[in-house]
Amino acid sequence: MANLGPAPKAQFLTAAGQPLVGGMVYTYAAGTTTPLATYTDASGLSANPNPVILDGRGECNLWFSPTSTYKIKLTDSNGVEIYSVDNVTSSGYVSGGVIVDSSIVNGSISGTTLTNTAISGSAINSTTIGATTPSTAVFTTFSGAWASLPAGTKMLFVQTAAPTGWTKLTTNDDKALRIVSGSAGTGGSVAFTTAFSSQSISGTVGDTTLTVDQIPSHTHSYTAAGGVTLVNGGATFSSLINASGLTTGATGGGLPHTHSLTATALNLAVQYVDAIIAVKN
Repeated sequence: MANLGPAPKAQFLTAAGQPLVGGMVYTYAAGTTTPLATYTDASGLSANPNPVILDGRGECNLWFSPTSTYKIKLTDSNGVEIYSVDNVTSSGYVSGGVIVDSSIVNGSISGTTLTNTAISGSAINSTTIGATTPSTAVFTTFSGAWASLPAGTKMLFVQTAAPTGWTKLTTNDDKALRIVSGSAGTGGSVAFTTAFSSQSISGTVGDTTLTVDQIPSHTHSYTAAGGVTLVNGGATFSSLINASGLTTGATGGGLPHTHSLTATALNLAVQYVDAIIAVKN
């Protein structure tokens, strides 16, 4: 597979399609009239004059700074303006195995350093990305605000140390996560490990006075002394007797009863941090 090469030199033509011999190319910082240098070759070490004078073929060496945005003004050899174009940037390029400011779609990249490069649907192998060199990286195409995660974005990581380019936040520690469908916040007062450790309950059992219906059914023994009158065939006589081993009638219903308890509270108000579960559209 071969790729179409870029034009090795910039060429400018007249309205008749002829080379713009002696034409002049002025380069400024975008949106201004402040001159901004271009260069004679890819090294960026030798600056062009400003304006650049076109040769007999209407050509010149015109290398842009990859980090700059330009305004380009083209005139003829008499200084009459032909056009002016603002916000011009350099195209991506490959130099010494380094891909700069390029879009790579459905390609395979191997052993390459990437700088300011958009990647879509491509396989990445043994390639330096930022400060890391993963053995394999899978990229998903994002658009709009998701083209790159903005500074300040917070995510969950199941690991001890923050990955490169991220800072570990230690504001919340020893807390649970609570999934909510509404507003997210924090709450609770007891550390996670404290709330869910083995805890005992201690307290004091209060006194209870039982009613007759609540005491068990029972009798009492007693010894009685008294006069007894016997009537037999009209004959009446009295006798004083002593009786022992007698019992009273039964009382008590044996119903259940309760006792009050004063004890320390078991605080399960575990501290938590709210989070949400979202799916990308």
